[in-house]
Amino acid sequence: MAPENPQNQRTGSTTRAESDLSLEVVILLVFGVFMLLFGLLLFRIHTGELPYAPDSTYGLFLVIVSFQVITMGKTPFGDLRRSWAVIIIGVCTAVIGMVACFVPGLLAEPVRILVGLLLFAGGATLLAQLFFSEDKARLWLKIPGILRHLTIACILVYAMSIILGLVTLLPGITTDRETAVLLIIYGIGFFYLSWCIQKAARTYPPGETPA
Repeated sequence: MAPENPQNQRTGSTTRAESDLSLEVVILLVFGVFMLLFGLLLFRIHTGELPYAPDSTYGLFLVIVSFQVITMGKTPFGDLRRSWAVIIIGVCTAVIGMVACFVPGLLAEPVRILVGLLLFAGGATLLAQLFFSEDKARLWLKIPGILRHLTIACILVYAMSIILGLVTLLPGITTDRETAVLLIIYGIGFFYLSWCIQKAARTYPPGETPA
């Protein structure tokens, strides 16, 4: 069997590197697809063309959040060590979300309030951490390139979390069409954030401190 051309080897390595997405980026992409699809479908839900069970949607959101908590210790309020307590909280959140999905109407009000609080309080907490932590926005904005994009992406996602948290907690403050537009922007924000994180990880590998 003839040895592979070195150029082809380099090309293959590059292809593998480009498709090597971290788990965090994959989950963010799932969130982006979820929000974007929800926003697009909400236009047809508003006209009555499609059936809609809000608590099932909230339940699915909780399941995705719990997966992020269990696998990486990343909560809506920031990163935590993956202790047993964190894992148990994640599993309990997943169970609540699954019950809401399987039995629409059973946990409608509690799930809506829980999701609203997670979005609003989580977005506010992360936004505060972004600006007050010395190793985040204060540092990133001093460095040209991807870290500035990362700061903008974080601000967009966290601000939209706060807004949609209020929309969830206070139904009726926006129309369905306005909510749909907000969800689409939120989904695009997740895509932007996932690209920034992947790009930053390649530009600044673990252990390398940007000067």
